[in-house]
Amino acid sequence: MKARIFCALVAGILVAGLALVAVEASAQEQGEGDSDSVGIARSPNNGPGDAQEVEVFFDELITKQLRDEHVAGATVAIVKDGRLVFAKGYGYADREQHEPVVADRTLFYPGSAGKLFTWTAVMQLVEEGKLDLNADINTYLDFKIPDPYPEPITMAHLMTHTAGFEEPWALFVEDEQSILPLREFLIRYMPQRVYPPGEYFAYSNYGTALAGYIVQRVSGEPYEQYVSDHILKPLGMEHSAATQPLPPDLADDLSEGYHYRDGAYDAKDFEWVAAAPTAPVHTTATDMARFMLAHLQNGEYGDKRILHESTALDMHRQHFTHDPRLPGMAYGFLTSRENDQHIIAHDGESARFSTILALLPEEHTGLFVSYNTPFDARQTLSTFLDHYYPLKEKPPSQLPANFHVQADRWTGTYISTRVAHTGPQKIISWLEPEQVSIGSDNTLQVGERRYVEIEPDLFEQLNGERLLTFREDSQGRVTHLFWGPFAFFKAAPYQTLRFQLPFVLVCQVLFVSTLIVFPVAYLVRRWRGTGGAPSQAPRAAHWLAGITSALNLMLLAWFLLVLLEYAQTYVWPTGTVSTITRLWLLGVPLTLGIVVLAVLAWKDRYWNVASRVHYTLVALAAVVFVLFLSTWNLFGL
Repeated sequence: MKARIFCALVAGILVAGLALVAVEASAQEQGEGDSDSVGIARSPNNGPGDAQEVEVFFDELITKQLRDEHVAGATVAIVKDGRLVFAKGYGYADREQHEPVVADRTLFYPGSAGKLFTWTAVMQLVEEGKLDLNADINTYLDFKIPDPYPEPITMAHLMTHTAGFEEPWALFVEDEQSILPLREFLIRYMPQRVYPPGEYFAYSNYGTALAGYIVQRVSGEPYEQYVSDHILKPLGMEHSAATQPLPPDLADDLSEGYHYRDGAYDAKDFEWVAAAPTAPVHTTATDMARFMLAHLQNGEYGDKRILHESTALDMHRQHFTHDPRLPGMAYGFLTSRENDQHIIAHDGESARFSTILALLPEEHTGLFVSYNTPFDARQTLSTFLDHYYPLKEKPPSQLPANFHVQADRWTGTYISTRVAHTGPQKIISWLEPEQVSIGSDNTLQVGERRYVEIEPDLFEQLNGERLLTFREDSQGRVTHLFWGPFAFFKAAPYQTLRFQLPFVLVCQVLFVSTLIVFPVAYLVRRWRGTGGAPSQAPRAAHWLAGITSALNLMLLAWFLLVLLEYAQTYVWPTGTVSTITRLWLLGVPLTLGIVVLAVLAWKDRYWNVASRVHYTLVALAAVVFVLFLSTWNLFGL
């Protein structure tokens, strides 16, 4: 399609030379407008500078996504060389009312991409001398973060997500009434510190909320007011808000958020975030273009400046990496190198919105795209880069001949450092581990990607640019996998759900059999008229096993429904989970009783051998299930 457009343009110019004059005049007129006007047309070989070509590209791409991925709507903004090149909305903000997405009017929810406003606020206070990036954060708090490690947590650790917090996964709530004051939230939901500060990247919503509270404390202004007065207003982001609920004059312009299920779109008008600094803004594509331009111009937008140039440059510079050969973290931005371009970016994901904001500082280019239906927005960034900054062909990687000799030490299951360790949310964190195996062609297989070793312990993706490496302990055993800023620790096989779930399934089968076998045996005895009433101990054994089995089956079904609901809403039902885990705690004395009665059954020969074997297996299943629940913190202790 792009080729046809260019051919038509060339033909038009050859037929009528005046067309060139008209284009130049139009471009000059646009260049004399404000900083949001469309720039002079450029060839795609020089990036996304031609507004018409960019529109054709996104019209084709986004329209296909809306159709094939069942996305309700999307909004896009492209900036380059100091000006807005392109902004457009696609699909519907409200499907029922057939209300279209409009780039400069429809508000979307960028989710965690909005963390960049929190980090920008921090840097403003740093340049004012009110914050020291290397000071203990307890200096700025009116409550204390415990110190299990010698090194204190600093603001620099918060900004690079290396403070060492576990991830509690309690970011969204059901309604406005569930939102706590920020200080109360930070105290009530304080996670454990599980890594030494500065050692591992472990993305932390709590750490960002903590930074936002420090902004509030140091500035003397409520967090939302600070962001509005010091970032949104100076940039002229008049159709954006850092408050929830939204101001009345903006509420009607907020896009619905959608889930597509079973051929239908389920809509929700607002998602409530438990701690505002973690995902603070609702905004339009054109307003986000202003924010991107300010960062691409090192803090300056028009006649306003939100950061000094030196501060902005420091914010965009990489400050943490697990390996100097890998990209890592700037202050708030994730750094990467894709299609041979240096990129600083942040994505955002809620239950119903997906967003990517990516800046290419060396190309003075920025991309913002947001969807009001779950979708991997990074796919759009990859397609954008392939189109405007195609990767130059490189010679194929050479596969090492002796790779298989040492390959086994890398294989195994790796878990993201962004996990809960101490709460019942732990089971969510471990659902999608990284599996590392060896391919038949001497490549390292990580998920769906294949890698070849290019340096000792450094691997490059085949037909791609991603690099990964490993870390060993003092005994030479591989302990961690790293790619980009992301870190994964190696788990023993018995620690994984993949290993444990077959045992759990067997336990459930035995629990079901208890609820079938014992009543059937009782009815058979009654029908045959054989034997009198069972003695007290055998009768108690049957009842105890039946109650324990029913309790475990019902609570597991309930918990699975809770996990399914969480996957759809991202709202962790604290009260419901607390009830389930407390009820599961009853299983401990019940299981102990079953074990004792199983021993007595063999000692006193309550039943025939087959019945005793079955009861013993049920007792063993109860023990195994208790161990499983304990491993995943599913007891209400």
